[in-house]
Amino acid sequence: MLKSGISIREAREAVKPGMLARAILIVSLAMTAIAAHAADPHVLILREDGPIARQTADFLLADLARQGGVGRSARQFDIAEQESASAAMRGLRAGDDAIVVAIGPRALRPASLVAAGRPIVATLVSLAALEDFGPGVERIRAIVLDQPVPRLLNLVQAALPAARRLGVLAGPSSMMPLRALVRHAQDRGLTVSADVMTASTEVVAALERLVPRMDLLLALPDPLVHNRNTVQPLLLTTYRAGIPVVTYSESYLQAGAAVALFSTPKQIALQTAEAIQQHPEKGMPPTIQTPRYFTVGVNTAVARSLGLSLPPVSELQERLSSLE
Repeated sequence: MLKSGISIREAREAVKPGMLARAILIVSLAMTAIAAHAADPHVLILREDGPIARQTADFLLADLARQGGVGRSARQFDIAEQESASAAMRGLRAGDDAIVVAIGPRALRPASLVAAGRPIVATLVSLAALEDFGPGVERIRAIVLDQPVPRLLNLVQAALPAARRLGVLAGPSSMMPLRALVRHAQDRGLTVSADVMTASTEVVAALERLVPRMDLLLALPDPLVHNRNTVQPLLLTTYRAGIPVVTYSESYLQAGAAVALFSTPKQIALQTAEAIQQHPEKGMPPTIQTPRYFTVGVNTAVARSLGLSLPPVSELQERLSSLE
């Protein structure tokens, strides 16, 4: 009897060709798993201190935990805890991989400082916020809130097929998406009339100039045009003129827009988790990703007041999904 507790005969049986191959396979798989775990990067999440950012971070941590791998080492910090996040980064062993996640535009700069040259994945940010970031933006892989223009137009044509004239209030941050909108709209036989603003106080005057030339107002993300000071006068002016507003956020919809196309914190978090799982050695995601997952919303009370007969939300959602 061997000291290990098995007999010599049993030991000989254990090294028969078939059993030996199985043993080698088991050891190989175990070593592969260990190596994979060792290669998983550390994830440091730096987020804004707001309910949407906190919710997105919580969903992201849950998604990473379900996926395993990088989820085992993910940590979350508020931007006020930047020094703690930097200390956590300095505490990593030499050669350890790490990814810094910035949630919200105000987290971009702190995340860049914490990352110290390591990869950054930004989420819950707009294209405008990335443009404003300046030097270093090329190191950031972002999942932006801006919906793709073809998807926006699909919604317009599915929800309001009689609307042929689209109105847009534009500011410095929305000129690029406006140009894309004009190009795609022309391909569909739609016209776009735009009024370019230089100050938030111009919103009512700009709308009054647009009203005779539009069947609906399409809101494009731009902090100069759409902010807490302009939303109510904008919605009131368009409502009085009988013009529905198609917007990009759930809060805007609740405030009085007729139709909205947006991505929820849960949807943004899921796409962010999928991007993080693309470890740098496996190829990081494209520099800019538009939302993969999206939600259609309808304000039935506003639509009814405007005399609009809109398809059910489920029908609109299914229609847009089929066109992706």
